Amino acid sequence: MGRYLLRRILQMIPVVLGTTLLVYALVFALPGDPVKAMFGDKPVNEAVAAQIRAEYNLDKPFIVQYLLFLKNALTLDFGKTFSGQLVIDQIGRAFQVTIKLALMAFVFEAVFGVIFGAISGLNKGKWCDTVILIISLLLISVPTFVTGFLAQYFLGVKLRLLPVTAGANPGFIDLLMPAMVLGSVSMAYIIRLSRSEISSNIALDYVRTARAKGMDNRAVMNRHVLRNSMIPVVTYLGQDLGALMGGAMISETIFNVHGIGYLTYQSILKGEGNLVVSIVTLLMLIFAVCNLLVDMLNAALDPRIRYA
Repeated sequence: MGRYLLRRILQMIPVVLGTTLLVYALVFALPGDPVKAMFGDKPVNEAVAAQIRAEYNLDKPFIVQYLLFLKNALTLDFGKTFSGQLVIDQIGRAFQVTIKLALMAFVFEAVFGVIFGAISGLNKGKWCDTVILIISLLLISVPTFVTGFLAQYFLGVKLRLLPVTAGANPGFIDLLMPAMVLGSVSMAYIIRLSRSEISSNIALDYVRTARAKGMDNRAVMNRHVLRNSMIPVVTYLGQDLGALMGGAMISETIFNVHGIGYLTYQSILKGEGNLVVSIVTLLMLIFAVCNLLVDMLNAALDPRIRYA
């Protein structure tokens, strides 16, 4: 396992460098001059503009800017925004909200997705299977902003069960509705994925052999069917956790959640290239770590993976 872990970590290095270089190049190539945009309708003071460019290394060639960014990023020094605030402080405040929202959505989709997927897979062809499949199909087909507005109207306005918006400092109850909406689509995919894997594994020879040896049904399900069925589910959950940590602009905008997705959208509008690159870099690292954890879990579930 140690060798497999080391190999996967070494594979992450070119991925990190390549991704940061690509993102930095795309932001560098964006049209417009953010320094001139700071002056608005007022005439540009060239001396002040040159001073700002020198302060933010905008007067240097692209490759020099990128290397300076990598050097500072190693110490988590992402510089300042054009408004003078530390980038790491803004990201930290937004991430605190996004982490709570992402973990709540992750638990919601993982628990209910696997439970309803197992019920559907074990009762394939019955009425409960049909109902679960129809509901999951509806969740996948309906856009997230529609689901969000429906949840706000029925759960917030009509029934008054949950707050309609999260606010500046959201708590658990404030984030419950956004988490449910954010995790609903992924939950539907997990339901269908779990159902497919469980229903197909039940019919395989090794399950029939285990039952023929006298193993009770619960042991067969826990040791054989569920363990092998969870490999693609764990892979999906790991990748989705990275996506949830990245924030969902639509969900955060609908429920006024000031998370990382909301911050990214505002940074793009304001032309804060340094802030955008810093956010994307941290999100990419989260994705890489989540994929590494998924690989480790898959290797633990199926030892053949680490010897492949």
